Amino acid sequence: MDRLVLACTTPGWPSGYPMPRASVERMTAAASLPVEAAQRSLVENALSPDTLETHPELVERIVRNQKAKLTDPAAWKALASAGATYSGGTRQSLIRAQTLIVYGDADAVVDPRNSKLLSGRIPSSQVVVFPGLGHLFFWEEPAQFAKVVTSFLLAPAEKSLNGGAEGSRRRA
Repeated sequence: MDRLVLACTTPGWPSGYPMPRASVERMTAAASLPVEAAQRSLVENALSPDTLETHPELVERIVRNQKAKLTDPAAWKALASAGATYSGGTRQSLIRAQTLIVYGDADAVVDPRNSKLLSGRIPSSQVVVFPGLGHLFFWEEPAQFAKVVTSFLLAPAEKSLNGGAEGSRRRA
């Protein structure tokens, strides 16, 4: 397949915007908390403030899901390390696949401006913004996320990028 989907991501250091300071501080603090409290704190940080207010039960659903699928602590450390040290530079300009870049504009984990950097570097890219949603927008609006991604992946080549327009943007 000649398609790529990038969700809530960054081109990496030093070519991207860093993680917001409040998130770094929260992640650092979570390391000294009991596992469930740490998970809850990180989930709360990854959801948008609007979602936390209107759907507080979502935090518990996600935490229960994480508990049901226990992950080796070494895997979590490796994930955190990879995220903190990734340096993609400007290699994204070498991507030739049609690319869908999706993000929530209330993401407090990955600075949303990184999506604009990526779209400027990937020649055949399209950006879809999930307004008012956070880093876990695929939990916040799963049906809309699935619709956007499925439409992109199943569209004929000339249609998947809004008729071939590169770097186009639309709101979900």
